Amino acid sequence: MNSVDSTGNVAGVPAAQQPTAKGPKSTLDQGDFLRLLTAQLQNQDPTKPVDNFQYVQQMAMFAQIEGGSATNTKLDAVVDRLDQLIARISPPEASN
Repeated sequence: MNSVDSTGNVAGVPAAQQPTAKGPKSTLDQGDFLRLLTAQLQNQDPTKPVDNFQYVQQMAMFAQIEGGSATNTKLDAVVDRLDQLIARISPPEASN
């Protein structure tokens, strides 16, 4: 028989890790969206279910925003790289 200590842990069995406190996020990601969607589905009134079109519309909007953000990130990288290349080939300006 295993013994239990004062914290409720069984001797010889590793304790479960406590969730770490996270600071507030400045943006939401796809995982956050799916957690919110799951919470909506779990807590909706079964006698008045939400229209499926609303869920599809929300997911499409999120995908569109996510795609736009990814495009902006890639374009920023391209601009930075072009700036570096231009700086290499541009002759220094002569000062009078």
